[in-house]
Amino acid sequence: MIAGNRTPLWLIEGYYGKPWPDEVRLLNYGLIGMWGYEGAIYAPKADRSLRSEWRRPFTPEELSKLRQMASTAATSGLAYGVGLSPMNAWDDWCDDTRQELIAKLTALHAYGCQVLSLQFDDMRGDVPRLAMLQEEIIAFVNDHWAGSRLIVCPTYYSDDPVLASAFGTPPSEYLEDLTSRLPLEIDVYWTGPKVVSGAIEPDHIRTVTARMGRRPFLWDNYPVNDGARTSRHLFLGPPEGKGALMSGILAGYAANPMLQPHLSQIPLRALAELVCRGNSASSGDLLEDAIRDCVAPASVPLFIRNAESFAKRGLDGFSSHDVRRLLRDFEKHTGPHAREVSQWLSGGYAFDPACLTD
Repeated sequence: MIAGNRTPLWLIEGYYGKPWPDEVRLLNYGLIGMWGYEGAIYAPKADRSLRSEWRRPFTPEELSKLRQMASTAATSGLAYGVGLSPMNAWDDWCDDTRQELIAKLTALHAYGCQVLSLQFDDMRGDVPRLAMLQEEIIAFVNDHWAGSRLIVCPTYYSDDPVLASAFGTPPSEYLEDLTSRLPLEIDVYWTGPKVVSGAIEPDHIRTVTARMGRRPFLWDNYPVNDGARTSRHLFLGPPEGKGALMSGILAGYAANPMLQPHLSQIPLRALAELVCRGNSASSGDLLEDAIRDCVAPASVPLFIRNAESFAKRGLDGFSSHDVRRLLRDFEKHTGPHAREVSQWLSGGYAFDPACLTD
């Protein structure tokens, strides 16, 4: 747990694409627990049991996985959460739908989930009375959720126009109408002025706090690299322009990691240090310290030398000669972090548009 009025840190696996291998996820739970994170939320878009197939019962294998994650999170001192997206439940909000939702909630809690992340993102929003329909579902879930915490992701979790382009024009005053009806103990996600926000000013958070009637829980789409353009980059350093948010003006800060589970350790470690040090340390110092903490000692200089170009230039900024040279350099090292860089350089983490339909 993070003491004082520092912002509680969370990991949320909210990316598109192939989910992390189970054994590396559990390894990362142990690390972020040691680094002072408060919790971890399992919510990869590719897990259909939590999204497009949310109505069906979990399989025995899925239940076993949930229990193992919950147990490891508890051992690591983390609150354990799961992201559930009841896709378009308001289109058929009948008794059958309500009973299916109760069954899902009961199973999640029985297998160790204490924090429910109820997510209405990636759904059409140009629906009459959208806020009222969602509030009814949230109230129902709140009445039947036996865990300790409920966090809600609105359909429009930013004022970024890209959401209106993708999911329809939001109803007027949607955010205010939705949150005005929610109990104050329910947290609400917000990604900032953009879906993928760079610097976020404290004044922006204060404005959103007034609109919501509560401090927002920042879902930061950083260092995630699951998009057509971002998959061409590795974001290894701490987030830029967010140090001022780490002083208690947020209900929480959730980092959405990269597709590379081992490499994600580096920015997650740097983020923990950013919370501890505030603006007293430079991004360069945070990055170098995190690299030293995470990767094999022999590969530290190689990572330090290339981290900035991986983030800013990305694959498209390298010539074919550069790529071959980098591959030779990283293939000399056998650690998992170097292997993930080699896979990325070889195109092993290319964006797959099919993931958007999962």
